[in-house]
Order: sequence, then structure tokens, then C-alpha cells
Amino acid sequence: MIRHVRALSFSINRTSRILLLSILVGVVAGFGAIFFNWLLDLCKEYFLSGLAQYTPPGLPKEGGELVEHWGHLTWLLLPVSTTIGGLLAGWLVFSYAPEAEGHGTDAVLKAYHHAGGHIRARVPIIKTVASSLTIGSGGSGGREGPIAQIGAGFGSILSHVLRLDDSERRILVMAGAAGGIGAIFHAPLGGALFATEVLYAKLDYETDVLVPSILSAVTAYSIVGYVYGFGSLFLTPGDFFSKPELLPLYALLSLISAAGAWLFIKMFYGSAAWFKKLPYPQIIKPGLAGFVVGLLGLVVPQALDGGYGWLQLVFMGKFTLWILLLIAIAKMVSTSLSIGSGGSGGVFGPSVIIGASLGGATGQAFHLAFPHMGVDPVHFALVGMAAFFAAAAKTPLSSIVMVTEMTGSYGLLVPLMLSSFISYLVLRPEDTLYRSQVPERIDSPVHAHEYLRAALLSLEERGMPIPADVPLPDLARLLDTGQPVLLDPEGEEVMFTLELKQGHPWIGKRIFELDLPPDILVISVMRERADKVVIPRGHTRLEEGDRLVLVGPAYASQELMEHLRRLRPQAGGEQSSSS
Repeated sequence: MIRHVRALSFSINRTSRILLLSILVGVVAGFGAIFFNWLLDLCKEYFLSGLAQYTPPGLPKEGGELVEHWGHLTWLLLPVSTTIGGLLAGWLVFSYAPEAEGHGTDAVLKAYHHAGGHIRARVPIIKTVASSLTIGSGGSGGREGPIAQIGAGFGSILSHVLRLDDSERRILVMAGAAGGIGAIFHAPLGGALFATEVLYAKLDYETDVLVPSILSAVTAYSIVGYVYGFGSLFLTPGDFFSKPELLPLYALLSLISAAGAWLFIKMFYGSAAWFKKLPYPQIIKPGLAGFVVGLLGLVVPQALDGGYGWLQLVFMGKFTLWILLLIAIAKMVSTSLSIGSGGSGGVFGPSVIIGASLGGATGQAFHLAFPHMGVDPVHFALVGMAAFFAAAAKTPLSSIVMVTEMTGSYGLLVPLMLSSFISYLVLRPEDTLYRSQVPERIDSPVHAHEYLRAALLSLEERGMPIPADVPLPDLARLLDTGQPVLLDPEGEEVMFTLELKQGHPWIGKRIFELDLPPDILVISVMRERADKVVIPRGHTRLEEGDRLVLVGPAYASQELMEHLRRLRPQAGGEQSSSS
């Protein structure tokens, strides 16, 4: 059977094959979302409702009720539930698939950039069960991490079975992630855009992924819709933006959201670093965090589990300003503990709750300060969702679309666009929840050799043909042998390397600040510390340990070495393969 499928997949052209397989990946992502929701509900029924005698508000769209129930012994058993769930999740993850710890979307990004899209088959399974245990027992986490890994994992497995190349595998991995996220949040377009945007911290997009992601997300959403219904996930006022005078207040909201995102990122990774230093077995750390989260939940129950029922109540205006601020802070703390300790879950869900709480509190403050301007705090809560996640995840466009689809707030597109992009621009690219993001396509190992090839081919304009027997993707490894590469038969034009060791005068300088001979060109920077190839531009700042790839006349390379020796008489500051 597999042989027949494999033969069929290669009997059609590449584009058609990818599009057809994207639909298949979407089918699995859709059923995967349904299965994960079922498993999560089962864990909640056993742990929270059964053991802890506590029922948080549920989401009406998914058959829940906006009612909270406390039992007589909840105050005693809630920390027990979160501790047991954390211990089980920790044991499962660190015994069978350590890469399933934390938030799963980051693992998908790492697989895309650094592993050719390869994801071990067991990872989605472990991630699904561990996340259900973490969240179902009361730990704070989102659903997008595990469902993204279900879809992405199947894309990887399917590519392996059909013997597709790395390029096709990476596309199907991201299409699977888009299908899962689009289905579980009732946001197919947002899920597809998220898959193309989340790979990069700057405004860059993986366009090859877009159409397959759309097909996968539409397919998955259609399947989930038959079970949970179609339409937006949350019930919100159907108002339209009609007061341009409020735009300055929305701009201020974006700054507050960016500050909150920065605090959450620091808290999240600070917690992860602290737990790594604890001198205890890794498998018990999620249990320790679960105990603290359970205690916190006794005071602020909104900090527990996925929290979408509480988010619906935020949209209904059920909380005061100070309660909303308390929810935002408590949710930051509980998520940092539950996921940062090595537990399993996503960060999108907690992020939108934090963002909506901050936005709602800001809206209430503006309503009190400017009573005659007609400020609606619910509108600010909706916009705060998108602005917060746009800043935290570096995904402004997909945040706008996802929040719009999730809430049906199409009438608020103007403030959504303004706040999301301002909050995104305020934070630096390196301030992100997704550490496996790279700044731009040019920084991804997936595309590094493409840019290197373009740089080398551009040398032909200078009359320096590329040797036919030098495979360009292996060029970096060839240069590491210490021998210069001759670019013309006479050996007048050479390609050589220059290593910036400690004390080198170029360390810390930008490319345009280097005193290079006119005929010498820097075409690449091999940065071993970050395990990547950097294509240099004028503003690229050099670091210690960088190995520069340069081209130019042989005599000019010798002049450069002499010049550097005069700048730093002590030998050892640089090492060149041309000398």
C-alpha cells in the first residue's frame, strides 16, 4: 500500500504533490485537534472535577458553562491535583521524549530551521498526553503547542514514508502546524498566516508555506467545525470602530501591551533558567511547579488550566480593573512555572488571556480618566489580545487575523492593526517567546546557502568564474581546510577566510567600518557560536570567533594581512587561509 502511495506521489509534479499532501495533513490535524480536546476534557474530569472537586468556567462554544464550582475539599485537593499532573507529565516527557518539554511551537520552528523538518514520531504522542496532563490537572498552558506538534509531526512522518526531500518535508511540517492551530482556535486564515510568519522575528515570511498551510487549515477547520460548530470561538459585541479620536489611546495600549509582553518573556525564561539550576531530578520539577501553581490557583483561580471560560467572562465585562491586573500577573506566573519547569503546553492561550486582561484593565482606566470619550473596555480587551501576542511572538499580521477570527471582531480591524504593529515594533526582535525564531530568511540555515550561492554568482560580473568542481553548498566546509579557493585559472583572484580571535581589531565593528582594500569583498560570515552562516550587510556587527569569507586579488589579500599585523603586532589575532 505504501509503495503504491509513494509511486503515485512521484507520478505528479512537485507543486500538485505538495498541495494534495497538505490536504491529507489537514485531515490528520483536524482529527488530532478533536482527539486532543477529548483527551484534555477527560483529564479535567478526572483531575480537576474528580480529584480536586473544582470545575472552572467552560467555553459555551465547546459545550461548557460559564459557572465555577468549588467543592468542600477543593482548598486542600487542588494543589494535589496540579502536583500529580506535573509529576506525571514530567515523568512522561523526560523518560521518553525530552524535546517535548515546554511549548511545542518552538520545537516545530527548531525542526524547520535546523533539522530539515525531521520530528521523531513519538514526540507528537508524548506532547499530546503530557499537555493534557499538565493543563487537565490545573497547570497553566495553551492548546496550540501540542496540536501544532500533532499536525507537524504527521507532516514529518508522511514525508519520511514517501521519501520526500527536506524542502517538501519542511513545507508539510508547517502546513500541519497551521492546520492544527487554525482548527483548534477556529481561525484557519490566522493559522496559515501564523505558520508563514512565526519562523522569523522580523517582518519576513516563508511564502512557500502559505498555500499549503491554507489548504491544511481549511481542511482541519472544516473537520473540527462538524464537531464543535462553525464560527468564532468567543462571543463578543458586534460593534464597529467609529471613533478615530480613540486611536491615541489604542496607541498607548500598544505600549502597555509591549511592556507586559517583555515582562512575560523575562519571567518565562527566567523561570526556565531557575528550574534548570535546581539540583533535583528533572522529572520532578514540573511537580514542584504544579504544587506552587495549585496554591496560586486557590487565590486566583483564573491562573489555572487553559482559562478560555474566564476569557469569555472578560469579554462580558465581569471583572474590575484591579482584578484584571491580578489575573494578568497571576497568569504570567502560573504559565512560567507550569511550562518553564519542563511541563508541557502552549503559550498562545495564556498570552491572549494576559493580553485581554491588560487591555481590559487599560480600557477601564481610560474610561475613568476620560468619561466623555465613550471608551469601551471590552474593545480594549479585544485589541489587547492581539497587541500582546504580536509583541511577544513577533507575529503582528497573524495576531490581527487570528484574534479577529476567534472573536468575530471584524469591526475593530483599524485599532487592531494600529496597536498590533506598534507593540511589535516597540520590542527588539530578540525579545520573543519563540527562541528558535531567526531574524530573517537570510539568517535561516535553510536559506543560508541560497544567499551564499547568489553572492558567489554575482562575482561573475567581476570576471571571476566559479570553479565547476566546487559544490557551492560544501564551500564552507572546503574553506575550513585552510586552503584558499582559486577563482580564476591564473590564481590571481582567490577566496580566503579570516578568523576573528580574541583581541582582533575588527571585533565589535560593523562591515562598513572595516578598513578593507578596495578590491576585497566580504561575502559571508560563518558564526560558529550561533551555528549559522550570516550574509553580511553594511550594518552587520562582527563578533569574536567569526570566520569571514572574503574574495579579491591575491596581492590584496596579502596587503590586508600585512595591514592587520601592523595594527596588532602580537601574532595570533587573526588567521587567514590565504597566507
